Amino acid sequence: MAETPPTSRLTAGGFAVKVLVRVLVSAFVGSALLTAWIWAYRGGVLDRIVNESTLGEFILLVVIGLPIALLVSALLAGPLLWLLKVRPVWPIILLGPILLGLAHYFKLPDHFTSLGDKWTVLTLLAGASYGLAALLTAPTILRRKH
Repeated sequence: MAETPPTSRLTAGGFAVKVLVRVLVSAFVGSALLTAWIWAYRGGVLDRIVNESTLGEFILLVVIGLPIALLVSALLAGPLLWLLKVRPVWPIILLGPILLGLAHYFKLPDHFTSLGDKWTVLTLLAGASYGLAALLTAPTILRRKH
């Protein structure tokens, strides 16, 4: 009896499992990334830079420093997600920080103060943002070659 050739198409259950793993791993990486930034801030590295700057330096820090921080975040999150077998990575690392920024802009952390201090809430929102980014971009799994 001849074996049937393996199909390259995902079944509905296989797709659901891939999406669930994608969302959970991305949420973990987003939370871990923000936790690292919080440690850097609370450890005094970033706190000193922000508090000891004049208004002009602060504006320069926001205009130049924020994009550099986003780039560093993407450079850290991308390979980490790749190592954890999340494919494709680029939609998550681009959309995750945008969703977190939108959550912060609309003062979403203020609505979740019952969950803990501001750092805990921000960490949870970072996980939710990266997880939502992974969920929203899950159809990209179907477009890639297997």
